[in-house]
Parts: sequence; C-alpha cells; structure tokens
Amino acid sequence: MFAIKKIFFFHIVFTTIIFSQNYYVADPNELLKNEYKKNKEKKDISSNLFRPSINIGNLKNNWSLNFRADYFNNSGAPNLENTSIKWVGKGISKYNSYKLSFINDFIFFSIEPYSFKSENLDYDIPLRKGIYVRMNDARPHNEKSIEWNGIREFQFITHYKGVGIGISNANMWWGPGIHSSLQMSNNTHGFRYFSLGTFNEKQIGPIKLDLRYVFSKLDDKNVGEPYFSAILGSFTFSNNPIFTLGLSRAYISGHGNYAPTVYNLTLREAINLPFEDLFLNKKQIDPNDPESAVDLWDEILVGYLVAYFPKSGLKIYVEYGRDDHAWDWDDFKRQPDHSGAGVFGLRKYELFGNENLIGGIEYTSLIKSKFWSTRVPGTWYSKQVYDYNSYNGRWWGAHSGPDSDDLYIYFGYHGNKFRFIPSFNYERHGVIDNNALIIEELSYLGFNPETGRWEIQTQDIITERQVNIWPEVKMEFRLNIGITIKSIDINFYYEHEVVDNLEFKWGEREGKVFWVNFDTNINYGNLNYFRKNK
Repeated sequence: MFAIKKIFFFHIVFTTIIFSQNYYVADPNELLKNEYKKNKEKKDISSNLFRPSINIGNLKNNWSLNFRADYFNNSGAPNLENTSIKWVGKGISKYNSYKLSFINDFIFFSIEPYSFKSENLDYDIPLRKGIYVRMNDARPHNEKSIEWNGIREFQFITHYKGVGIGISNANMWWGPGIHSSLQMSNNTHGFRYFSLGTFNEKQIGPIKLDLRYVFSKLDDKNVGEPYFSAILGSFTFSNNPIFTLGLSRAYISGHGNYAPTVYNLTLREAINLPFEDLFLNKKQIDPNDPESAVDLWDEILVGYLVAYFPKSGLKIYVEYGRDDHAWDWDDFKRQPDHSGAGVFGLRKYELFGNENLIGGIEYTSLIKSKFWSTRVPGTWYSKQVYDYNSYNGRWWGAHSGPDSDDLYIYFGYHGNKFRFIPSFNYERHGVIDNNALIIEELSYLGFNPETGRWEIQTQDIITERQVNIWPEVKMEFRLNIGITIKSIDINFYYEHEVVDNLEFKWGEREGKVFWVNFDTNINYGNLNYFRKNK
C-alpha cells in the first residue's frame, strides 16, 4: 500500500502529466495500447517487430520517470505468462518499481530498481519429464517465500539518430504477436546482452529498416551458462496495405552443462555463428562424411510477415520458424515444415465501425513435427544442455513450450479513459509426446545393519509410460478492466484457469488470479511545469 500511496502523491503534485514514452517496451499489453492510440490518431503504426525500441520523437533531452505497483492474489499454481520477473506463486504477491529513463540525440539510458515479494505457498507441483520441466506452473525458486530486490532493467545506449551500440538486461520481444513469440518474449526475466545496430525503424526512401545484432553470455540463471547470439532485421514498405518482412536467426552455443570437449567453441566463434552458412552441406568438413556437417549448437530461424491496413485498422501477421538446420535447398524445399512452428493472428481496431472496439485472434503451434517417426523431429526448446532455452526457470520464447499449441481470442472496448477486454485462452501441452512420469514402489531384499538381517525393503522409482493418448489441456477465461484517472492507469485483471488431464494422467486443477496494477509516468515537460508554478 505504501507504493500505491506514493503513486497517488506524485499524481497530485504533477497534475499536468504528459504521456510520453522514451522507448517502447517488450510487454505486449503496452503494444496494444500504443497501436490503439496511433490508429485512432491515424498515425503511421510502426511495425514494432523488435522491442524494446527507442521513441525517436523524444530526442530533446527528455527525462521520464515511471512508478508502478502490482498486487496479486493467486489461489492455485503459478500460471501467469509474459510477466517478466514477476513470478506469481500461490498466495499474495506484491511488486513495485521506479523507472528512470533519459534520451537525447546521442544517449539513451533507463534504470528500474524493483522489489518483489511472493508468499509462494505450497501446491501440488506437477511431475514432468525433461522438455516440460520449464512450464510456467513449475516451482524453480525453492519452497520458501520469495523476496527479491535489485535492478530489473538497465539499458545504456550510445546512438546517433537511433543507430548505435548498447548494453542492457531489458526484456526483449521479437515478433508481431500479442500473446506469444517463438524466438523471444517477456515470459521470464531479461538476461544481460550487448546489442548493435538500429534501435528503431529508419526511414530510407519508401522503406523502413531495422537491423540489429545481439550477443550474451548467460549467467547461472541458465545452468548451462551458454552463449546467445542473434541477428534480426525487418523491412517495412509504406503503402496501402503496409507490409513488413522480418527475419531473426539465433544460436545457443557452448558446452552448456556438459564438460568441455574438443567440440567446444571460442568466444569469437560464438559471436560469428549467426553469420554462418544457412544450410548444413556448406559446413561439411569431410567431403566423404556427411556426419561431419552436423551443427552441435541450437539454431532457431524465424521469418515474419505483417500486413497492416491503415484505413480499416486491420493487422494480419504470420511468424514461422524452424528449430533445425536443413541439409540444403532441396531438403528445405521438400520438407519446409520439418521442425516448423508458427504464430498466426490478426488484430482489428475500429471493429464494426466503432473507434473504441477492438478484437483479435492468435494461434501458436509448436507441435512436434509430423516427420518425427522417420526423422529427428527438431523439437523446440529440447536441449537439456542449455536448460531447455530457459532463464530464471522459464522459457524466454513461447510460454506454452515444446510440442504445444495455444489459441488466444479477445474482444472488447478500448477507450482513452476506460478499457474492458475479456479474452479466452485454449492451450495444449504434449500433443504428440505425452508420456507421463509414474512414481512406483519397488520391493527388494536388503540388508538392515541395525537388525543384522536381510529384510524386504521398498523404494520409490520414477518410470515413464503412456497413461492415455491425450495432451494436457489448459483453458483460461480472462478479464482486463482498465481505468485512467487524470494520468494514472489503474488495471484490474481476473483469470480463471482450468486444467484437464494434468501430467497426462487424468489429473485436474483449477485456480483463480486477481491482479491490480497502478502505473503512472512523469516526463521532462511536467518537471518544467512544476518549476514554473511552484
């Protein structure tokens, strides 16, 4: 409550708050707000394919100060996705932060100290095998209450007109989706990285260009502490409709949690991986041995296509990727969907001719490749050596995880001062690979040193087998109600989760989450006003 009172205090002091952002954050909830505002003002909507991105319109020594407070009440297992460092366990959780950012013609920086507490009460933790251990209902952060304090976000970028070099640990989001992303999302805490390139779209004639390089040496929040290196780019063609084409290629590399071997790579080699040849046959060392071309590292290649119709407020998008190398062009041409995954969706503003009605649908599929019985399937996020593409206990890509699909539908009212958006989520895990882990009691004859006799003893063992043929299914109803009073955003969220066939063995689970959020922003113009009128 203390953090909330401080937000209201600053609101009273700065009565002329101007909503102005120094940069666009990864959070997809903010993406919806920004697109709604620009569509209503009939401004050109940036593709925002890769976030965070600098707001190039705020380059005049602009300071921004943001205050945020969140309160959660969760009756069941942790299940919220895309919440960054806010790991909302069972019981009461609280989060508050203060974010300061600055931008001018040559520098951008932001820093966000935070505090997060969660009761993290006991619940029935699902028993899952390897590729599913990083699902959002797991419990990676011990069995005690959680109290974290520190710097959630730090960014420092030197740039000229948005082109530059920087360091950061801010969450990233790569892709046009509002609910999921194959390559990079804010489903977990952001990791430290170095970036180079454009930090927003650059207008070059009729084309807007965004090109970046990202590199990181992950810390111990991924047990393998691997290298992460990626190149990403987008090209937006201003027309009607406005088309955006994009591509991202990311590698996780290094020996991971295995002991170093002759196959280990140097820092320079890890940095250069995204620039290597696209097909495996180009990497063949021994011309007589195709096996010598096998790439040991984990590559994810994703393409993006977005069409935006400014007159109607309609945005249609496709995101398609592979978690496997093709041997050559012929291999890719014959089985382009091998290890394929995708995000397909649309968003519509001014629905039915009403400027405040919005709606959308998004479908994500990472279902195991149909070629799995005759070819290694290239299952997404499947390498244990890299902690299954996770950081701080959760996947940084699609929150539904490997061998899953996810349908998200929303429709509601979005105004300047009031928002009412119900949504429905249908998510399946283990669509193909749904073997369950079973705890069985094993009896054996053992020697008891206390009695000096051989006795029947028992031991629990875990075996893997199929209990039924169906996936685990999660269904969620959500309601988002937002109110803007003066310049304070107050958001109320409610989520009701029902899980069927939990752990692939007939289990059931139900939970509810109530979430209240207070958010306000003060910029340089407000401080000037305060000086003149104090």
